[in-house]
Amino acid sequence: MHKSISTLKFRKDEPDPSPFLNAWRNNPSGHPRLAERIAVNPETGIYRRFDALNARRILYLQAELCILERKLQRQEEKDNKATTGKGPEYSTDYQIMLEAPGNLPQRQLELIQEMQDKLEQYNNAVIQISMLHKIKAPDRFDLHDMQMFLQSAEFGPPFLTGADARTWGSSKFPNDHPPDLIGVHPRLKEDTFSRVVAERAIHLFKCGLGRLTKGNKHHGRRVYYDSTVLKVTFGMTSGLAALLPITSILVLVNLHSLKAQLWTVAAFNVLISVCLTFFTDAKRTDVFAVNAA
Repeated sequence: MHKSISTLKFRKDEPDPSPFLNAWRNNPSGHPRLAERIAVNPETGIYRRFDALNARRILYLQAELCILERKLQRQEEKDNKATTGKGPEYSTDYQIMLEAPGNLPQRQLELIQEMQDKLEQYNNAVIQISMLHKIKAPDRFDLHDMQMFLQSAEFGPPFLTGADARTWGSSKFPNDHPPDLIGVHPRLKEDTFSRVVAERAIHLFKCGLGRLTKGNKHHGRRVYYDSTVLKVTFGMTSGLAALLPITSILVLVNLHSLKAQLWTVAAFNVLISVCLTFFTDAKRTDVFAVNAA
């Protein structure tokens, strides 16, 4: 996964690195071009979950099932009280209901079959929305990238003008978007420190470090990869992990007061807890275990 640096494009006098350079631009502006760009930059695959509409769907199905449940209960009572036919036996032997002659009314069986079809729709809807809610919100960088692209010359004009035009917000109003956006191809987030560095590193690359990066044949611009940032942050975290115990020992051996030593131990415990939370993906149990050790 990578992040593009739009201000560091190839010079006009440079030949195209690949015949496929910016091939998505060959598509008509609008949904076709947007879809092709998402294909080469899947991190910008940001869509709506439609929480309200999915909730409506489930609520309506639930209401229909409640109605069917009441109808079925009434029909069961009616058949059980019947004085003719084999209605009273329906509740004890389902086969009798299934094998009843076709010329006899089978309202209870019709209701059961209708209930089964509706339950399948309802269960699928509940499972689908449950799975959708496991998909996390998009990365802020990728959402901003989408907002900038939709208002750029690379995308149009013409721009999106339909009901979905403000789905992703805009560069002027970046938070003016529906609250149910999801990113189907999220970036790897190792820890808080790596995430902050990955989001802020683009400013360093714009200041000159971007000359050390390579161009991407599909984007036509210089990019830096999250994997590179993770390697850098891993090295920094490893160095910090090695220095903390050494530093604590050096400080303690130079303290002669027991009170000062105890306060120093407490301070380093707090510092280690903060470092574990910020520089690693440690769980709460890991933090307690390390501090206890």
